[in-house]
Amino acid sequence: MTLKKIQELGLINDNTVVWVRESDLHILTSGNCYQDNILEYTGRELESFTWQDDNNFYIDLK
Repeated sequence: MTLKKIQELGLINDNTVVWVRESDLHILTSGNCYQDNILEYTGRELESFTWQDDNNFYIDLK
């Protein structure tokens, strides 16, 4: 699964903060889904993802 696919499913909105992490949970970047630093990861394969009720969404890259 990719971040783009998750966006297409409607799990992320404009107010969601996306946190991109490596497999060891080291944070690479964070921001809203339309920012360039997040868009560069939209096609990458994900190991897993989680979200919280406070509109934070965490993706872990393969």
